[in-house]
Amino acid sequence: MERRKTVAELTIYYKMQRLTSLIFDKQETADKFVEAISSMFNEKGKSEYSFSGEIKTIYANDTIVQELKDWADGKVTILDLMKVLDGLN
Repeated sequence: MERRKTVAELTIYYKMQRLTSLIFDKQETADKFVEAISSMFNEKGKSEYSFSGEIKTIYANDTIVQELKDWADGKVTILDLMKVLDGLN
């Protein structure tokens, strides 16, 4: 049974330095947040603030344990394991 869930991580930068990161339930929610906050910026604010986003995978405990068991049993390589854990597969 597949028990992975994804969330959207939004990182906010001020003058090209990381200010904070926020986690949203889905990409659309993060996009709406960026749209709303950006609409409040004047020209200076638009030049000083920037955003980047990434989709992250959340795992249930049993999923992580199973992936590690598969790696220990030689069913997957460490590269495969890291791709799975990073959500790249």
